[in-house]
Amino acid sequence: MTVDGTETEASPPSEATAESSGSKRRRWPWIVAVSIGLIAVAGIAVAVLSDGGADDVADAGSLTTATVQRTDIVETVTLSGTLGFGSTETVIFRTSPVGVTVVTGLAAGVVTDIVEEGTVVTPGDVLYDVNTVPVVVLAGDTPQYRSFHSRMSDGSDVEQLEQALADLGFDPDGDMTIDEDFTSATRDAIELLQESIGADETGRLELGAVLFGPDATYVSEVLVQIGDQIGAGGGVVTTSRALTGTVTHLVAEGETLDQGDVLLAIDGEPVVLLLGDVPAYRLMEVGVEGADVLQLQVALEELGFGSDLTSDGTFNLATAAAVVLWQVSVGARPDGIVNVGDVVFLPEPIRVGETLVSVGVELRDGMQILAASSNATNVSVDLSTDDQDLVEVGLSVVVILPDASRESGVVSEIGTVVQANQQGSTFFEMLVTLVDPDAAPGLDEAPVDVEIVSDRADDVLAVPVTALLALSEGGYAVEVVTEDGSVALVAVDPGLFADGLVEVTSDVLAEGMEVILP
Repeated sequence: MTVDGTETEASPPSEATAESSGSKRRRWPWIVAVSIGLIAVAGIAVAVLSDGGADDVADAGSLTTATVQRTDIVETVTLSGTLGFGSTETVIFRTSPVGVTVVTGLAAGVVTDIVEEGTVVTPGDVLYDVNTVPVVVLAGDTPQYRSFHSRMSDGSDVEQLEQALADLGFDPDGDMTIDEDFTSATRDAIELLQESIGADETGRLELGAVLFGPDATYVSEVLVQIGDQIGAGGGVVTTSRALTGTVTHLVAEGETLDQGDVLLAIDGEPVVLLLGDVPAYRLMEVGVEGADVLQLQVALEELGFGSDLTSDGTFNLATAAAVVLWQVSVGARPDGIVNVGDVVFLPEPIRVGETLVSVGVELRDGMQILAASSNATNVSVDLSTDDQDLVEVGLSVVVILPDASRESGVVSEIGTVVQANQQGSTFFEMLVTLVDPDAAPGLDEAPVDVEIVSDRADDVLAVPVTALLALSEGGYAVEVVTEDGSVALVAVDPGLFADGLVEVTSDVLAEGMEVILP
């Protein structure tokens, strides 16, 4: 057989020939594997043999063959990952305060403590301290206008005080009669109240020690600071009535919610998820303008209620009409206005990871209702610093699920900060998003594999790796079955290999030819 113009004795492809010390070519698998490894890893070029002759070497009918095929050779790297739904964020319920009031102090002195803005104060809570004396909030409609003590005259304010004390549990034995008469039982109840708030247990309440008000008061603004001197009648805080209600419906954990879905219902009134970056912070009605109105209009259009609507950020009559149609569709009161507690604006659809309240709970402004994440199914991968050149944001990958099914994914995020695991290996955090968000139902924190294409050669000739021969003279060849049944040694230039195939280049080799396998 002629190779590179030199007559070479070609032995039959048998074990005896392969093991012969005088053989001009060696068909040892370990030589082929080492040679291919050098090409793939080190990029070392090999000599290209000239076209082989067609000497009759063996009876091809007794040998195993494979067909030369034209195909794509794709080399992949498989990385381990964890399927989940990304980090969670807490969803907070907000509602509009009503009845804004400036609370004035009835006692002069130095402010020694005060609540923070945004606090919801309920009966029995201390609003602020004057000269270290607590000023407590109690339920009632009539403001305190005199001190409460055992020698005071009867009055409806006494009855109001006794009712408030009883409601807070400061008459445990039921000795106090709820009437207009200040008795020793009233004094004992006051002492229990004073004990609970850390005040001196005197059994009397001086003028300015009590603020009668609604069941829940929202502190919207603090007007003084600790250390300020205040006089009788000076403003201390601005409060408003915090709207409350009972949770009558709540989404289930694991549910995914999108534009227009109901998160929960309060006293039967739905609270709806709408998409937008600006949180709901004010009542939206005719005449209101702003970015919050614009995102409301966009949401209404996407939900199909904006046929006559112009999304321009101005709440006009057309916007009010669209709001009414939307409210009817979700079972809300159709009044054409959107209050803060009617909607929750979030940047994207969510998956409910955990519910933080339950049906029957009284909900107030500022309470956490849900822990939610993006509804996109993501895979978190610790990308080795050695592999970072293989990927980029937007790269298409394949995610192999625990049941071995294969799903398309896209690299959505690659961290820029190098991290280290417990073994000291360095990596970047990479996030892959499944193209089909419903492809992995019921899976969370599940181990998966991510298959990344590291190299590829499209529309090339390929043969099984085992058909490749490493010659002692250097270079590579394959044994081809000719038309007359004889076997010819054909020089090839190997390229990329993957999945048991190797790319080969040759002036002689063609698609459809048969090559000998060991």
